Amino acid sequence: MANIHKRHDWSEINLTASVGKNGVNNRNDVLVVQAMLKYGLEGRTYFKGERFPEPNGTMDPATMNLIRKYQQYLRRRQGLSISVDGRIDPAKGERAFGRKGQWTIQALNADVLEWYVLFGEKGDNYIHSLCMTYPQVIQAVGGNIPVGSLGLALESSPALVGSLNLALE
Repeated sequence: MANIHKRHDWSEINLTASVGKNGVNNRNDVLVVQAMLKYGLEGRTYFKGERFPEPNGTMDPATMNLIRKYQQYLRRRQGLSISVDGRIDPAKGERAFGRKGQWTIQALNADVLEWYVLFGEKGDNYIHSLCMTYPQVIQAVGGNIPVGSLGLALESSPALVGSLNLALE
């Protein structure tokens, strides 16, 4: 079963086993990867014309293709040190294969977060929004979804610089 864990002060989705080519391909892990790929990448120009299967937990050729294409995107377009092997492994520690590499699952979390922030998706945070969009993800991650709100307000000020008051509700 995929899980949500804290890394520093940050919650992110991680896998329990590898997903993709020559992976363990546990149903819940595959479902979470499918949902994250569809949510975070389907609207991006680089992936135009790609088939994004509905998240169902079944490893299929379209999902395998997307994983590999995503890793190529990370390496070519974003310059990340990512292994292009068609498999997403669980993140173990801060870096993959030494000090230079990055775990694909962590990059995927970042892309899902970016989509959530840039396009004002619903939900209290990117994981909550992913689960609202694909409710089957809730069970796949064990039902432990971080929710809460961050209220932002800009106060008017006679000075040229305003103030931003942040409060957790």
